Amino acid sequence: MFTMRSEYALRIVLVLAKNCDRYLSMSEILEGVKRSVPREFAEKILNILKRAGIVKTQRGRQGGYALSKPPGEIRVSEIVFLLDRKSRVFYEFPDCPEELDCVIRNLWKRVEESIEKTLDSITLADMLEEQEKFTRKKCV
Repeated sequence: MFTMRSEYALRIVLVLAKNCDRYLSMSEILEGVKRSVPREFAEKILNILKRAGIVKTQRGRQGGYALSKPPGEIRVSEIVFLLDRKSRVFYEFPDCPEELDCVIRNLWKRVEESIEKTLDSITLADMLEEQEKFTRKKCV
């Protein structure tokens, strides 16, 4: 259902969200994700996010990449489903040849809907808050 593309994208936008008061260079972004995202993937992902209006760019010495809106206005679902299409594998078929098929298909449909609802309920600001909790625990 989800690939490393959405994982990488979430890492990148969280770094941008944490530094939402300025533009970050590609080097700063890669350093922020602890080099866990290959540069070529980061460039492709940032271009996709830019075309979707989630990220903006600025040229020049103070330029780089930044979120186009506040972290509280960007839902995780926007990022995940931009990079990994919504899965509709289990209910593309209008009828069920057997009763057992219908029961199982409905289960997967409910799971997919639950995942979508969860991702839609979380913003980047929520994820930053959660990240802060983990950071505080380590710094005790």
